Amino acid sequence: MWQLLYIVVLIFFVPLYANKLADDQFLLAQKELTKGAQDKAIACYQKALDLDPQHFDSHIALAKIYYESKQTDLAINHYKQAAEVQKNDARVYYNIGQSYAQKEAWSDALEYYQRASQINPNHIQAGVHAGVMQEKLGKRQDAIATYKQMIVNNPNSSEAYHQLGNVYRDLEDLESALGAYQKAYELKPDNLHIIMELANALNMLDRCPEALALYQKLINIDRGIISALYNFGYTLKKMGDLDAALAIYEEVLEKKPDYAHALFSRSTIFLAKGDYERGFQEYEWRWKAYDEQPQRYNRPLWEGEDLTGKILLVYAEQGLGDTLQFVRYLKYIKEHINPNVKLILETQGPLYDLLKNLTYVDEVLPRSKKPSQCHYHIPLLSMARVLKTRVDTIPSDFPYINVDPNLVEEWRKKLSSDQNFKVGVCWQGNSGYRTLSLRKAVASKSIPLKLLEPLCDIPGVSIYSLQQVNGVDQIDTCGFADKLIQFDETFDKKHGRFMDTAAVMKVMDLIISVDTGTCHLAGALGIPTWILLPNPADWRWLLNRTDSVWYPTVRLFKQPKMGDWKSVINNVKRELQQLVYEKQHPEAKKLIAQEILKTDTALIKEFFIEQLMAQLD
Repeated sequence: MWQLLYIVVLIFFVPLYANKLADDQFLLAQKELTKGAQDKAIACYQKALDLDPQHFDSHIALAKIYYESKQTDLAINHYKQAAEVQKNDARVYYNIGQSYAQKEAWSDALEYYQRASQINPNHIQAGVHAGVMQEKLGKRQDAIATYKQMIVNNPNSSEAYHQLGNVYRDLEDLESALGAYQKAYELKPDNLHIIMELANALNMLDRCPEALALYQKLINIDRGIISALYNFGYTLKKMGDLDAALAIYEEVLEKKPDYAHALFSRSTIFLAKGDYERGFQEYEWRWKAYDEQPQRYNRPLWEGEDLTGKILLVYAEQGLGDTLQFVRYLKYIKEHINPNVKLILETQGPLYDLLKNLTYVDEVLPRSKKPSQCHYHIPLLSMARVLKTRVDTIPSDFPYINVDPNLVEEWRKKLSSDQNFKVGVCWQGNSGYRTLSLRKAVASKSIPLKLLEPLCDIPGVSIYSLQQVNGVDQIDTCGFADKLIQFDETFDKKHGRFMDTAAVMKVMDLIISVDTGTCHLAGALGIPTWILLPNPADWRWLLNRTDSVWYPTVRLFKQPKMGDWKSVINNVKRELQQLVYEKQHPEAKKLIAQEILKTDTALIKEFFIEQLMAQLD
């Protein structure tokens, strides 16, 4: 009888008593924790677990302490033991996922986030973090499916829409991203992160007034949000309101003097206004703005020191057009600063064949090959700052790029049967830049080929395609490929990149190009060139000008408003017709002048004579 009673006590009452003692230790641990005595609290939690190994609350409490102190493996151990006690508690599986994420074990974290979501489909954070893990694992389509399922389970989850928008943004599907952000914004119109993402998406889609209104809302809520204030200024600049953008940048820099993007963007405003002293000085912030370093070699950066007997390495940066525009500075150094310097130019691979024959450069290297030695080095575009360039001191010795005269003569003979006015055209820039923002900038400067058709219909004009690589796919679908003269597959391959292009340019009567490397090559060669520009245009073309301070043979045709290429082409067509007519009828101006002289109104006579003389000049 007593033995039976002992067994009953052992089975039923001892565990209850042990559990009660464990609860007491847990409560004692909680008190120690509130006093800041974490070590004592840990000891009490552990005593509770010694008394009752399945004491759920103690496992959770210890796991939380270890997680917060980044003792992740201990945290995972206790969370998993807690999960054995309560197998259907989604919060525990979520916390295991959090712990694996802390140690960057993305696959393990995903597994436990998904288990938490399966137990409780309404656990928003579990679903969100599962999607984030899928993104980190490169499974973006899986992440999209996860967020969409979250939306099915929780139609009012702004966070699900927000995260869905982020995936689409990362996939560069801006229209889909915009739709998701708009839905998130409808659900939470005061969430600062959602407002920012929606504004950024609108900005990238060139819906600038809408983006501007949202940035304004953000800074009305808190003008201390520096990124929103900067984006507000950047959007004003993008819309062409440079003075307003400049004022905003000043405010940004008052709050954060080393804000690299604001300093760099402000530099381009100075440059666009022709203030090259401040502009090129602040242009150096491009390195920090894009998280790059100008110090590429274990040698000093050149800051204007005497170069007699020295080797100066100048290396290209940014796009091909930038190299073609600024390589003039090497000629200036060799001929006007110090002829006793050895100049080495490191350039992009596509320009190597063209630039290796520069007479004023001692050695040209492709980027794949490093120089054996140098005393100083400098990024190409920094030369304008070091040489204190002003609008009226830009090196202007043209042409400053050499073209093989034999190749020019070869192309002159090939095209000699065409007696028309020959125009070379280029309609698209490089679409292969590494960032979406740079690719969007190129897209805004490029023009759809189909819009150039009116130029092909001008009598007496032959249009030659100088487009290479990017954009050539448009020829087959433009609808007027038969009117566009194209070169065969050996063009720029047999003799090297840009070699045939440069030689053909010398045979053309005119080059019409968007703002890309082609127009800079034509300008460097001193060839008559018309450049088609967006609104606003890049800083190098200045404001309210139809000529270029960088190239005397260039004429600028700028959109009257953002995106209006049709007006540009209409203007170009009208001017090209007039140019061709004057070439075909050289006596026309003289006849016009004679008719003007017959007018009875002296004021009109004087005006038209001035206009005529300006054209004759």
